[in-house]
Amino acid sequence: MLDATATRLEDDRVSVEVTLACGLVYGFARSEGCDADGERVCVSATWYAADDTAFARPLLRAESCQEVPDIIGTQVTVTTPDAVDRDPGLRILVSADPRVMNVVLPNP
Repeated sequence: MLDATATRLEDDRVSVEVTLACGLVYGFARSEGCDADGERVCVSATWYAADDTAFARPLLRAESCQEVPDIIGTQVTVTTPDAVDRDPGLRILVSADPRVMNVVLPNP
């Protein structure tokens, strides 16, 4: 991911905006990597307690999928369907396509 930010909306839902990058994964052909066009890419945001260091007990999850002309530079926004607690003890694991790394963000 080139960038990921989490923003709290007025109704206490959270919106996570992600700008995708792409790295080739060992075993993928180049056509299945960064040069892949017109593919469906999914981005998920999953909330965990800060002490859940193994990311084993998800508390909330939101996902957005879209077809993209090019993975690199594509922006995907994931918004929770419901309000999220204003708990600073939560963190967000943002995950995307296997060719893109994960990012951990603080809960806004």
